[in-house]
Amino acid sequence: MNKKRTLTLLPALLAGISAAAMIAAPVGAQELKRGGNLRIGISQMAPSPDPVVTTFGVNWGTSYIVCEGLFGLDEKWTPQPMLADSFKYSDDGLKLTVALRSGLKFHSGAGLTAADVVASLNRFRESAGIGASLKATTKSIKAVDDKTVEFELTSPSPILPGLLAGAQSAIMSAKSLEGASATVGTKGLDCTGPYTLTSYQPDQGAKLTRWSDYQSRKEPASAMSGAKYAYADEINLRLMPEPSVRRDALITGQIDIARELPSDFFDALKNNSGTEPVVVPNNQSLTVVFNTKEGVAADVNLRRAIYHALEMEPIMQASVGKKDFYTLDPSWIPDPNSFWYTKAGVPDGFGKPNAAKVKEYLAKSNYKGQPIRWLVASEQYQKHYLTAITASQQLEEFGIKVDIVQSPMANYIQARANAAQMDAFSSFLPTYVDPTSIAYLNPTYPGFWDNPEKTGLMKQIATTIDPKERKAIFEKIHALAYDQFPFIKYGTESNMYGMRKGVGNPQRIPARSDDFYNVAPPPAK
Repeated sequence: MNKKRTLTLLPALLAGISAAAMIAAPVGAQELKRGGNLRIGISQMAPSPDPVVTTFGVNWGTSYIVCEGLFGLDEKWTPQPMLADSFKYSDDGLKLTVALRSGLKFHSGAGLTAADVVASLNRFRESAGIGASLKATTKSIKAVDDKTVEFELTSPSPILPGLLAGAQSAIMSAKSLEGASATVGTKGLDCTGPYTLTSYQPDQGAKLTRWSDYQSRKEPASAMSGAKYAYADEINLRLMPEPSVRRDALITGQIDIARELPSDFFDALKNNSGTEPVVVPNNQSLTVVFNTKEGVAADVNLRRAIYHALEMEPIMQASVGKKDFYTLDPSWIPDPNSFWYTKAGVPDGFGKPNAAKVKEYLAKSNYKGQPIRWLVASEQYQKHYLTAITASQQLEEFGIKVDIVQSPMANYIQARANAAQMDAFSSFLPTYVDPTSIAYLNPTYPGFWDNPEKTGLMKQIATTIDPKERKAIFEKIHALAYDQFPFIKYGTESNMYGMRKGVGNPQRIPARSDDFYNVAPPPAK
């Protein structure tokens, strides 16, 4: 291996693809005119726009448009430089040095320095989920000078650029972080992205305004990497929790994009002269996550019984609808295009109940008929409830009782983080850049899966360089999850949303789910 592991080599190792394939950038956004407002109907908003204070990915949408990190993921889930100009590893692989692009500013007008990066990432290191992975991977993060950041690693590892490519690793000005912590949000977002956060009202929506001083990268646009064209003068996020309200607002022209619509609305949008349904395949896994730390679901044999009691087809049909909009795919990596896609360890007959296995594992368990407290945030995410109610009906046929606890999103997020308040919660899992980034696999993530074998395998995959060896380790982790069942996957859903005809460069692949800076409003009539 070369003495200096450089920009083109490391991401290729990360994704398990050749350097040549990484350099061949996907086709960027088409040439479109700037101007107009892009109005987007959304299902939910977080109490704070700050991405660090929540592990709930749906709430990161605002920060993806306003903020940037050192790296960003391209359409093939590979990290590419964003605020970073270049990076290199030391000879022993224990230090990563990142040089920042010059001349960049925050929305406040302050210049971007290494001190801002250190303040942002040290705060991120103290957060749950991916932040905890960053903390485990790094001993320290320090500013060498104003434009150079040095990461001291706990051991040689190829995963760091991937950990620094998500919404939670956004770089904010150090001044704006005063009074903030991993659990206390910032007052606004002082970032470097193509839009400023003009207003944010959790019960109504957000207004984002194009920032005239934004300095885009020159590479072709590719999901969260490359050029950001900022076509719209304004991006208006409008909170519309009810799917039917988003649909009707789209049809009547009140909004340009309606996110997360049920497949039942496909025909209505297709048959309307002004709208178009957009189906994004292999979007995310629909799941239930169990509390493995304490309570009734901490019993591994009960979790095994639950898995074998479930019939996945009715669950997916109830929550997603038409069969064309989901697959009964057991892989914890929903996008088959990902290098990490695998079915290792999946029991025969995925998706079909096995009464004999249920009886066997219930007999081995300590289950005495206690209700499983199952959290859902049904007001903002209807599929939470639909998967839970269908699964609970199936479980009750085997004498496994479920108490579905419906609550607003803020309460749901708070309750699932407290092991004493829940036994299970509905969730979903998208494709991640690297297995070490999968929140479910971190013992600090709600569910608290802290199996010693898993911990050892996670340490191995974090420090192994060869892609094939890393894939083999991940297959062992995948198989372990299908033995211990800290979480259960029902299937993979497509994402359907609606748009007004004329919207430019719409999102049609999972990796582009939040790049609204590269989506153009329809032409004014």
